[in-house]
Amino acid sequence: MWEAIRAFWVEGSLVQTIIIICFTCGIGLWLGKLRMGAVSLGGVCVFFLGIMMAHFGVRVNEPMLIFAQNFGLVLFIYALGVQVGPGFVATFRTHGLSLNLWSLGLILMGTIAAVVLVLVGYDTVGNVMGILSGAVTNTPALGAAQQALLSAKGSSSATHEAMNAMALATAITYPIGTVGVFLVLELLRSFFPSRAKQKVAEEPNEHHIAEYYVVNEGIVGHTLEEVHKTFRQDYVISRIYRNKDLITPTPDTTFKLGDHLLVVCKMDTVDVLEHIFGQLVEQEEKRTDWYSIESSDNLVSKRIIISKAEINGRSLRDLRLRNRYGVNITRINRADLDLVPTPDLILQLGDRITAVGPEDKVDLLAKELGDQLKPLDTPYLVSIFIGMGLGLLLGAIPISLPGMDAPIRLGIAGGPIIMGILMGAYGVRFRLNTYITHSANLMLRTLGITLYLGGLGLSSGADFFGMLTEGPGLSWLGVGAALTIIPSFMVGLLALLTTKQTFSTIAGWICGAMANPIALDYMTERLEDDTPTVSYASVYPMGMFLRVIIAQLLVTILLA
Repeated sequence: MWEAIRAFWVEGSLVQTIIIICFTCGIGLWLGKLRMGAVSLGGVCVFFLGIMMAHFGVRVNEPMLIFAQNFGLVLFIYALGVQVGPGFVATFRTHGLSLNLWSLGLILMGTIAAVVLVLVGYDTVGNVMGILSGAVTNTPALGAAQQALLSAKGSSSATHEAMNAMALATAITYPIGTVGVFLVLELLRSFFPSRAKQKVAEEPNEHHIAEYYVVNEGIVGHTLEEVHKTFRQDYVISRIYRNKDLITPTPDTTFKLGDHLLVVCKMDTVDVLEHIFGQLVEQEEKRTDWYSIESSDNLVSKRIIISKAEINGRSLRDLRLRNRYGVNITRINRADLDLVPTPDLILQLGDRITAVGPEDKVDLLAKELGDQLKPLDTPYLVSIFIGMGLGLLLGAIPISLPGMDAPIRLGIAGGPIIMGILMGAYGVRFRLNTYITHSANLMLRTLGITLYLGGLGLSSGADFFGMLTEGPGLSWLGVGAALTIIPSFMVGLLALLTTKQTFSTIAGWICGAMANPIALDYMTERLEDDTPTVSYASVYPMGMFLRVIIAQLLVTILLA
C-alpha cells in the first residue's frame, strides 16, 4: 500500500496532477479558515501547503501545473477588474482621490527602496521583486514579475530557476508582511490614542433629497422641461404638493407660485436650485408624509431591478419612461451607490431604480425592465471568456518606451486587469452584458487566486527550507520586514500628523495599499468600526493595479 502511495506521489500523470491540485487547494482553504485568536490566514494557506507538499517530494505534470497556475491568475485578475470597474471612476469624485494619493505614496516608497536594493547590488532584480511581493502580501504582483522575467529572458532552465527563487523569496517574506502591518498599526494607535477613538463624519452621498417652495415668479407658468433646459442642472422633481393635492410631474407640468417640490439632486447643486425655485425648505420643516398622502393618481413608490438584456446600455433619455408611463425615476442604486437619474445616465443590468407613479403604470414599467432576480443569477460567460481573451491580447501588445532596446508588455496580469476595469466600467456602452453578481464574482476570484497559489507553491516549494536555512532566506526575511514596516509606518505617521483623517480611515488605506485583508479584519474588530473597510475598498483596486504594473515595469527596465 505504501509503495502504491509513494508511486502515486511522484507519478506526474494528468489525473494525478489534477488530484494533487484539488487536494492542495481544498485542504489549504480549510486550514485557512482556522482562527488563531483574531487571525486566520485565509487562502494563503494554499500557498504554504503547496510548498510543504513540494518539500516532501510530490511531483506533478509541469505543463499542466503551469497552465492551472496561469489560468488561475488571469481569472482572478480579470474578475477583480470587472468587480471594481463600475465604481472605479466614481471613487475619485469624493474622498477616494485623496486616499489613493496616500496609498500611492506608500507604494512608491516601497518600490523606490526595492530599486535601490537592486542598484547597490544586494540581490538580483527577480529576488528583490519576490521579497517586495511577500513584504506587501501581493501574490498577483509576483505573478506579474515572473511573467515579465519570462518575457525578458525567454523560457529556459535558468529562467525557471530564477522564477522559482522569486516565489521562494515571496513565501519567506509573506508571513512578516502580514504580521508587520499589525505591528505598525498597533504602534500608530498607541501613539495617537485619541485619533483611534475618533469617528469619521458622514460624507454626503451623490444622491440627495431636498424640498423647495416655488417663490421665484420668473419660473411660474413655465413647464418643467423649459426650466430644466434653461438652467441645465442635474435634478429630478419627484412630486409636487399643490393645494392639498399630490401631483406626479411630467415635462409639460407648469410651475405655480407656492408649489412644494420634492427634488432629487446632487449635494453640490442644493444652493443652485434654491436660486432657481426660490426657497429651500429647512430640515425641521420638511414633510414626513410624502409617501402616505392620498392622491387621485394612487401613487406608489417601488424599487425595480433591471434584469432584461435589451435595457442594458440604454439611457433614461432613450427609454422616455416619464413620457410613456407618467412615472418618475427618483434614484438609481448601482454597486451600493445612489446615483441621480439624469437623462444621459446609461442603465446597466443589476441597477435598482426607484420609480414613483400610479400603481398600474409602475407595474407596467417593472415588466418592461424585468424586475426579476433569476436572470441575473447566472453569469454571462460569453463576456467573461471574451474579456479574458481580449485582456491577454492587450497584454501581448509590445509597448516601446524611450531609452529601452526591447519593448515591454503588460503580460497575463496587466492586460486582463485593465480589460476587466474597462469592461466593467464601459462595456455597457457597447451593449455588452458584463454583469456578475457579487457572489458569482467572489467565487471566480477565489477560484482563480486559489489555483494560482496552489500551483505556485507546488512549483517552487522543493527548495524552500534549504533556501531558508542554508541560503539567503534569513537575509530576505530581514529585508522583507524592513520593506513592510518602514514605509507603512512613515507614511501612516505623516498622515496622522498632517491630515484630519481618523485613525480608522488611515488603517484602512494602509491595509489596502499593502493588500492585507487579514490586518483589515483585525483592525475592524479592534476598532469596532466599519470605516477601515470603506477606506480599504477605496484604495485596494488602484493599489492592486499599480503593484501589478509596477512589478512588470521594474523587472523589464532593470533587466534591459
